[in-house]
Parts: sequence; C-alpha cells; structure tokens
Amino acid sequence: MSTAVSSQGSNFSVNTGTLAAPVWTKIANVKSYSGFDGSATEIDVTDLDSTAKEKRLGLQDNGSFSIEINVNYADPGQAAMQAARAAGTSLEFKLGLPTGTAKTFNAFVKTFPLAGGTDTVLTATVALTITGAVTDVPASS
Repeated sequence: MSTAVSSQGSNFSVNTGTLAAPVWTKIANVKSYSGFDGSATEIDVTDLDSTAKEKRLGLQDNGSFSIEINVNYADPGQAAMQAARAAGTSLEFKLGLPTGTAKTFNAFVKTFPLAGGTDTVLTATVALTITGAVTDVPASS
C-alpha cells in the first residue's frame, strides 16, 4: 500500500500584515507549485598536504519557488505579489500542506508572466527567488 501524500488540499498564502502580526492572505487559483530547489555552495579547502580534493559546504541557498495560477486581478494575494514585483520588495510566504504542517519563507517576486490562448483562461507561472531560511511549521494541536 502506498504511503504517498496527496498534494490536494495544499494552500499558498502571503503575509499582508507585519512580521509581528502576520495576516495570511490566501492566493487564489493556485494550480501547482514547486520549489526549494537550491543547494549549498561547495568550498574547496584543498591544500598542499591534501592527497585528493577536499571540500566543505558553505551556506545553504534555498533557491526558487514557483506557483502556477489562474489569474484573478481582484484577488488580494495575487495583487500583493504584483505590487511586490513592481516595487522590488520581498514578501513572506506560507505553503500549507495537507498534513497540517507548513513552510514559511521570504522571497522576491522575480516574474509574473501572463499567458493566454484560444479557449483558455489567463494563467501565470509566478517565479519567486527565496532569500534566507525556509522554516518548518509543525501542525497545530
């Protein structure tokens, strides 16, 4: 029997309040997401006494995150992302998982492209660049 966790029921929100008093505003019409694809830098610490290359890991880069959405210009969550992209400011995001756990992180909205076509709705695949740590939030009891 599979122990796979369904992604159905996940939600993605943006903090439209402050860090001290967050207001998590759900971003409407999220179809899919992917991310946390970064990696740590490799630091070469090889010296003349080394018999082979020696390395250490540097700081973790949490990479990027993207969400595919059906565009809704009246949605406050999508509007907050558009405003942050235009201003070049970072936002705090929360990915709520169906397990009750969540991940929070700060990111810049790098791109918010618009796509459309015959017999389709307007869509966008929003690219976020993560800055800083990704925090695991345990399920509420």
